[in-house]
Amino acid sequence: MKPSSHSVNRNLDQGGQFLVSMTMPAATTTTAGVVDLIKGHRVKVVILLLLSGIILTSFIFFPTSLSLSETSPSNFIPDKLKPSSLFPSTTAEDDSDVDADWSPPDPIERPSIHLGGLPGHQIFENVWIHEGTIYLFNPDRSRIPAKGKVVSGQTGWEVMTRPMEGLVDRARNATVLGGTTLFINDGAKTDEWHYLSSYYHLAGEIILGGIASLASIAPLPHPASTSDPTLPSSLGVEARPGVEVPNVPDRIVIPWKAAEGWRDKEGYGEMTLRGLFGENVLEPHIWADMSREDTPHGGWIYLRRAVIIDRWASHRHNTLSISLNKMAASVFSLPHPPFFFTPARLSLLNNYDVAPPPHRLGPSKSLYNIPKILYVDRQGTERKLSGEAHAGLAVVLGELESMGRARVVHKKMEKISHEEQIRNVADVDIMIGVHGDGLTHQLWMPEGGVVIEVFPPDTFLPEYQIIADVLHHEYIPVWNDIALSREEWDVLPDQHNSASLYDGREVPLDPVFMRLLLEEVIQRMSRP
Repeated sequence: MKPSSHSVNRNLDQGGQFLVSMTMPAATTTTAGVVDLIKGHRVKVVILLLLSGIILTSFIFFPTSLSLSETSPSNFIPDKLKPSSLFPSTTAEDDSDVDADWSPPDPIERPSIHLGGLPGHQIFENVWIHEGTIYLFNPDRSRIPAKGKVVSGQTGWEVMTRPMEGLVDRARNATVLGGTTLFINDGAKTDEWHYLSSYYHLAGEIILGGIASLASIAPLPHPASTSDPTLPSSLGVEARPGVEVPNVPDRIVIPWKAAEGWRDKEGYGEMTLRGLFGENVLEPHIWADMSREDTPHGGWIYLRRAVIIDRWASHRHNTLSISLNKMAASVFSLPHPPFFFTPARLSLLNNYDVAPPPHRLGPSKSLYNIPKILYVDRQGTERKLSGEAHAGLAVVLGELESMGRARVVHKKMEKISHEEQIRNVADVDIMIGVHGDGLTHQLWMPEGGVVIEVFPPDTFLPEYQIIADVLHHEYIPVWNDIALSREEWDVLPDQHNSASLYDGREVPLDPVFMRLLLEEVIQRMSRP
């Protein structure tokens, strides 16, 4: 069936809607508002509505008067690789009252504080860990969430309201991990797969979700500026004038032995963690050495600030996460400032020696005069385009490039180095690919691009749509010669015909339709 121009135009109208939502005035979304939105509506819609509701204006988002150097301050980007020290100097200024002498605070004088987040992505200050148990010291137990809303599996959980002096003394002697730690509790359920060896789950849910939870917290004053020493320090840096976002966490901890197999065979997980945290990736064997009783600190470890991430806690308690079967869906629905992921993206680019691209002048606008298209080629995998569809798409992309309409990069990601992958993604405007892990690379393209995901006909999964919404990319799912609108995919059942993604059948794609689709997207994206 040949696509009509009406069907192409109709299905690309979402770009215009996206532009309108990007220019809405700022608004505050409450938890009650989330519940009201869920009632009577498919929950996937909530994510876009909430994100649209908290955005400021397109001028604030995409300032045209700021140079690249002005909008990429050096404090966004840590040194090439963070030092192997467990006490990174990048946090000394934030936490000088606590970390200057690398001594943990007295848990009686500075109790544990629950800062916010949701089950699966909970944020605390002043956390102690010993022998697989998390200790929180607070005289008011009601201020600390119940164990099941924070951790699962064999991880212990103790809220100490009236601790014995001997326990307090041991806590005072703990080794210090200053700054902010992403603490991954996956692997605590030894009888279940931990999901860490999936690039999408590790980068698109755990990392993106953890930083989103930090972004949902209103910035707080530094303790030194107040009379209350228990107030948490500020979490943020300025991403744009007047827009504060969380800085890159200082480290990630994967503590439990059952999660030792977290590396995926393509190496995407390690690419992400080393790119973001350098040598500050504390794997199970490192954590086990730190936790030994015969160490000077008796195996006690203190976290200045921690995001405790637990897949099963999210799936037990969050409506959106349960409905979509996506652990981070609910935390993405929390109000957060625009561009909250920008410092992490720029940090990873810097660590791979990739120059940061300019900011977009508007949503779905190209970075340079001619849009750059990246085709993520999966032809060497079981889920791939048919030979005819792949050849037809290659012809279309070649013609667009020869006509000067687009710059085209056609890559099999598994065939090139991680550095080259990041370099190719860093300045992409349009990413095209069959459903698969390669589309997680949209994390490293500047916010406000376009992601075109090709599915087998009558199939839909929301993984990459959710990431696209969070990062303000325009998202276009394609079934052969149909581009689905948000209204169309929203009424599909959850995990719609997902079995067709694993049955080995090749995926069709009409090249004539793709040419019409790309020409319209390019026309809208091209800078004047």
